[in-house]
Amino acid sequence: MAAQAVRRLLPRHAGQFTFQEIGGPERFKVTGSAGRIRVAGTGPVAMLTGVHWYLKYSCDAHISWAGSRLDLPATLPAPRAQHAQRATVPHRFALNDTHDGYTAPYADWEHWERFCDVLALHGFNQVLVTAGQEAVYHRMLQDFGYSDADARAWIPAPSHQPWWLLQNMAEYGGPVSPALLKQRTVLGRRIVDRLRELGMTPVLPGYFGTVPADFAKRNKGARTVPQGKWSGLDRPPWLDPRTAVFRKVAASFYRHQKQLFGDVTHFKMDLLHEGGDPGNVPVPQAARAVEKALHTARPGATWVILGWQSNPRKELLDGLAAKDKMLIVDGLSDLERVTDREKDWGGVPYAFGTIPNFGGRTTIGAKTHMWAERFTAWRDKAGSKLVGTCYMPEATGRDAAALELFSELAWREQAVDRGRWFADYARLRYGGKDAKAAEAMKALRETAYRISSKDGRPHDSIFAARPSLTARSGAYYATHTPAFDLPAFDAAFTALLGVGRKLRGSDAYRHDLTDVGRQVLANRSWMLIGQLQDAYRKKDSATFKKLAALWLKLMDLADEMSGGHTSFLLGPWLAAARRAGSSAQESAALERTARVLITTWADRATADGGHLANYANRDWHGLIRDFHLPQWRAYLDDLQDALDQGRAPKKFDWYAQEEPWTRRTDDHPTRPAADPYAVATRVRDVLAKAPFQSSLKAVPEPRALGPGQSGTVRAVYRNENGLAPTGAVDLTLRGLDGAEPQDPTSHRAIEPGGTATVRWRVAAGERALSRPLDAMEYTVEVLSGPAGQERVTTTRSDRVFRAGPLPAGVRTVTTNDAVFGHLSGRWAIDGAGADLWKGTAEFGAVYRERALADGGSVTLTVVSQEDSGPWARAGIIVRNRLAEASAGGFLNLAVTPGNGVVLSYDSDGDGTLDTYRRITGVRAPVTLRLSRSGGSFRGELSTDEGASWRTVATVEVPGASAQQDAGAFMTATNGGGDVRALAEFAGWETR
Repeated sequence: MAAQAVRRLLPRHAGQFTFQEIGGPERFKVTGSAGRIRVAGTGPVAMLTGVHWYLKYSCDAHISWAGSRLDLPATLPAPRAQHAQRATVPHRFALNDTHDGYTAPYADWEHWERFCDVLALHGFNQVLVTAGQEAVYHRMLQDFGYSDADARAWIPAPSHQPWWLLQNMAEYGGPVSPALLKQRTVLGRRIVDRLRELGMTPVLPGYFGTVPADFAKRNKGARTVPQGKWSGLDRPPWLDPRTAVFRKVAASFYRHQKQLFGDVTHFKMDLLHEGGDPGNVPVPQAARAVEKALHTARPGATWVILGWQSNPRKELLDGLAAKDKMLIVDGLSDLERVTDREKDWGGVPYAFGTIPNFGGRTTIGAKTHMWAERFTAWRDKAGSKLVGTCYMPEATGRDAAALELFSELAWREQAVDRGRWFADYARLRYGGKDAKAAEAMKALRETAYRISSKDGRPHDSIFAARPSLTARSGAYYATHTPAFDLPAFDAAFTALLGVGRKLRGSDAYRHDLTDVGRQVLANRSWMLIGQLQDAYRKKDSATFKKLAALWLKLMDLADEMSGGHTSFLLGPWLAAARRAGSSAQESAALERTARVLITTWADRATADGGHLANYANRDWHGLIRDFHLPQWRAYLDDLQDALDQGRAPKKFDWYAQEEPWTRRTDDHPTRPAADPYAVATRVRDVLAKAPFQSSLKAVPEPRALGPGQSGTVRAVYRNENGLAPTGAVDLTLRGLDGAEPQDPTSHRAIEPGGTATVRWRVAAGERALSRPLDAMEYTVEVLSGPAGQERVTTTRSDRVFRAGPLPAGVRTVTTNDAVFGHLSGRWAIDGAGADLWKGTAEFGAVYRERALADGGSVTLTVVSQEDSGPWARAGIIVRNRLAEASAGGFLNLAVTPGNGVVLSYDSDGDGTLDTYRRITGVRAPVTLRLSRSGGSFRGELSTDEGASWRTVATVEVPGASAQQDAGAFMTATNGGGDVRALAEFAGWETR
């Protein structure tokens, strides 16, 4: 089969390869002479991996799912050296449960045939297949009282089937027609058969209990557990795995699956996925029953489960009878907070993995430095349970370099040398040595492929967001800060444009230039959004108008840039959906589901309340101009009118504007609509001259001064444009009398990505304090612009505080750069903070150690709270030890600007806040009281200075120590921005 794959992939050169199967450990060896390439391997996957290794490292060529280079000479060259590699782990798993939806839900066999070959070339030997699995459920349900029509009505459209298989939803976009069901079944069988022919293991969904809502009514003895909602959609109920009915259903499922798809040894199941509710079913017993049903139907089968956040649950693993027959495919191996998977999972075998793409977003980036540092170290350490790799982007067809590097990990004895690897990749990606290509890859290596975002994922484009001045990503569930240094990334774009003419003709080069060009434009959305927000907040109509015009111009240019390669076109996505329909009506219905998935995701409840609008956003030609650009134009035009007319901006119902677009059936190009080099050149020229590509930070050091003390205001100006230097730059400090500059305030030019720093000495003065934190406001003003262009003004306002000293007996803790003050029984905290929820705990607190014990209480009045966001919090905080970041017994009772009074607490004892109760409609000033009885805590509020009290909630907090730290706290909950807020308190009593 290796020879047949080579004939498909390299028809003009296939005759120059000969193949030999060898025994022993899984490996390949490539030798031979010009025109006579001999490939020896232990099976088709090893042989094809060897072919690809030869293409990459002897021919400067390669095949990828995101641009390829196959401009080979008529006679293939002799191998530069003997290529011989061994697979160091047995499991090389590929694909995410969501893959079939986000990548190509309506793809045909032509797509899948090449895709399977590409996976084999990259050494993967286990592939998750979900296409066609609806046929298994369709047949199974008919064994339990459902008609053909009933069963088809429960099955969603192919675009949304992955989340149905995960038990998140059902029915959306259905019913599936008989013709489509048959078409998908045939496709699934062809995929599975081809994987077997290639020596790869198909991994199919297993059965863990998903049934229609009325299943228990139709089947006597069935017991189902309601699963509530998932992102606004009704989740199908869960059939209790301990019941006889479950055993019968599972047996039916596996019987039909075998009849349709043959023998399978690996089954993917995520029991209680993303908030699944076990009800009163003990999870260990459920896991054991699911495992038993699997092994009864398929003796010796392996249960494959995703490692993601709290999945798999410890109690699930504890319930297994055969832990060696489970494989955890870890999606988080590359995050800094993940350190010991043997400890996390009790010695269950796992595959080292990553999820570098979410929703199919057109993002560039991965933590390749973590892959290089960790994989071999984890593989080779004593007691390691690492037995494989798993590459699980939510959509494929993205990011060729990440795919290439990750897929090689399992075939290398030694850790990857990233410097050498990216230099080699520059040559094989574009077809030869080129200084500019190497320079481009070096820039990408240290930016996009060394991402530093807090969640370890690449950022998307704010151009793709529902319009808002507070937007800090294209999607709600996304990285909310830039994942790498933006000006440094520009160097890759400049270098790619400088690649020699002879190397510009390949599909790989056109793909990468388009990709990097649209990413450079997307990065500008992160540079501009904060400036738009500042201009609007300051009511600077003239500046806002210029910024808005630039924003819309760059969006239009992004649409044009994306037209440079087929991978970034909307047209093929829609055309595939139309082709899948057996009638005009069905084609239109399927096209709608395809349009929905990349915009609203589903209906209003999901788009709005479920926050899935634009989760699968893409920088695609046609999608930007037709869908996102009109929204942003309408929004920015209204804000401009609001400024000019002195009125409040109108509220937009975005779903009402989005939904009609999902029902359109207009055509879009299916072939590249532009010359990527010509458009990229224009992008560079426009950006080199565009204003507002700078940032300014102005930070007081220290932020709080005692009366009579002096400090410094330090301003750092940065040229955020990595494509051009600035002209003259002038900085001025206003608002602080007597401030003295310590550095030059004027500069002739700042290089691309360069900075200028100016410090001013400031004094607090001796006058008496009027508040615990007495603010001194100031503004730093910068006049700058690209060399030879008109200069614009950028300002940054902040404040330095005169602070009253804290009394003896209190301590402070801050993870949000907070400052504290006290004056005559009043307290104040000023700080930032992204959030105080789950894995993010950024807050500032003043507290007393061991102040709250059983039977005690804390009372505190929040006198005032600045509005830094609807979930900003100020109030009472309690923890076993506030100075310890992971300490248990964690909870807080706080008022917010937009969500009332909230009692947040750690419900499972892991040291993070994960549950809350609240009373809405209350804002500061408010008095709060938190009382304790054992591990039970009651939160109360009073809006009449303690004359009457309302209970917010009474909650159980496991792991609370006998005596806990307690005090006043605040967090700005700014989502990762730089907004700060001030909260003032009084009446702090602990009893």
